[in-house]
Amino acid sequence: MTSTSALQAGSSVESLCKKCKTVTDHHVVALVGDKIAKVQCKVCNARHAYQSPHAEKTPKQPATPKKARSAAPAKSARSTALTEQWEKMVSQATSCLPYAMDARFQVGDILEHPIFGRGYVQKCLRPNTVEVLFADQIRLLRCAAF
Repeated sequence: MTSTSALQAGSSVESLCKKCKTVTDHHVVALVGDKIAKVQCKVCNARHAYQSPHAEKTPKQPATPKKARSAAPAKSARSTALTEQWEKMVSQATSCLPYAMDARFQVGDILEHPIFGRGYVQKCLRPNTVEVLFADQIRLLRCAAF
């Protein structure tokens, strides 16, 4: 390895390559002060942060277990408002359209999704996307071009 006083961009150093998963020669790409920040592998041309080939690996600490929640979290005001709006829109419906990715929908349609349940089409966004209000949240669904 080159001495740290002579290091500059383009210098050659050994580094642990994250792509090759071995120690290979690298070009120095960036320095921060006197320390090497980024290098480029001469074998695979991958750019990554410098990792000394002589650095000791530190074992990962085991994750601390999370506390179990005692009760379901309280609904936020926004989710309550969405639920109320959904009930108002869907309760007026006399029939539902089955959801299919190749079906066409318009604003105001009520659709029945196999996973999310009943939903109200609020907006037609792109040529093939609609914004649908379901009981739990607003989702973007794919559809045929309008």
